[in-house]
Amino acid sequence: MRWILLCILVLAGCGSRTVVLRDDWRGTLAVHTTAHEVYRDQFAIVEVRPVVVTSDQGAAFAVLTNVRRRDANEPRIVRMTSGDTLLRYTRHDRLRTHCIDGCQKAEVGAIHLSRKAFVIAASTGLPLRIWGQRGRYGGVVPAHAFADALSRLADVR
Repeated sequence: MRWILLCILVLAGCGSRTVVLRDDWRGTLAVHTTAHEVYRDQFAIVEVRPVVVTSDQGAAFAVLTNVRRRDANEPRIVRMTSGDTLLRYTRHDRLRTHCIDGCQKAEVGAIHLSRKAFVIAASTGLPLRIWGQRGRYGGVVPAHAFADALSRLADVR
């Protein structure tokens, strides 16, 4: 499942607010939104995208994260919270990305959510606080992004 989430994170949406990926070999269906920038300053950029991956074994709900730094340091995420709640975050990789004039260093991963939390976030959004060794970042994953993923999932099933 990690490999699938990482592949989805790397792939970009093509004009639509949601992207549907079927993998007949693995028997999965993944629905995710295009990236939403939730934080930017002179040193860092944070992009997120809600995702649902379904298979015969059930469904997994997450928010894929891409935290990039534009200085000499790479991001090293320690934890992620929403209010006082510690979120279950898994780092997938640390990459050099967006190499145009030099490369930005990124940490990509996933915040794992329950179905109930994902559905609630479709109404309220998900406030995020990202705690890193080289900075703290905040933002809100917009409610419409969760709602778009759930709506598209219902359409393709």
